Amino acid sequence: MSLRRASIGRPRASARSGGELASLCVGVAAVGIAALGSAAASSLVAGLNGAAGPAVWWEWVAALGSAAWAGAALFYAFATFRTGHLLMAGVAVRAVAVAALVHLAGILIGLWRVPEDARYLDLTLAALLVLELSVIAVMGWQHNKALRTSFRASAGWKPSALAVIGTMFFVSIVVASVTTLGLAASTAGQLAVPHSGHGSHSPGGPLPANLEQLKHSGHHH
Repeated sequence: MSLRRASIGRPRASARSGGELASLCVGVAAVGIAALGSAAASSLVAGLNGAAGPAVWWEWVAALGSAAWAGAALFYAFATFRTGHLLMAGVAVRAVAVAALVHLAGILIGLWRVPEDARYLDLTLAALLVLELSVIAVMGWQHNKALRTSFRASAGWKPSALAVIGTMFFVSIVVASVTTLGLAASTAGQLAVPHSGHGSHSPGGPLPANLEQLKHSGHHH
């Protein structure tokens, strides 16, 4: 009976071995997904300004879905940072896979729209897809590593402080680069005030293009 209990406990112990670094990567990527999901929702809502027609309802659904996905990603990132390991990894990787398929479909629809002059590449969705695929890759790597690693080899292993800091630094830079590209392509990013634009124009001079667009958009109700 004791040998059986020991054998049953092996996969559980190995499944969490080395998971600290994997959970750190997933948590940082989830923060980027939350930011991009919010930006995608804002772009969809801005596009609905004054729009009418029976086809508008799906855009509202997409906007609410993007906002909900952003909230879920932020909550999962917080929980992952707090616990130090991946929570409900099986459910999480399936949810991320579904979201990645939806965003891939959105990118393909934009690239294959009719007429041809209406085609575009949604960089916000592309950045979201990159982060979601990275989360799937990290979770899959961690799962396969847990299956390959024996209980004796993984027992008691903890990453060093240098490994944690180095991983956080590298992953943060990569995620920030991808997220910045996606945010800049969103409506919120296009209307953002650049740091060099503060105080760069005279009181009677012309406004920057993004502020001029924001100013005129406020007159349409």
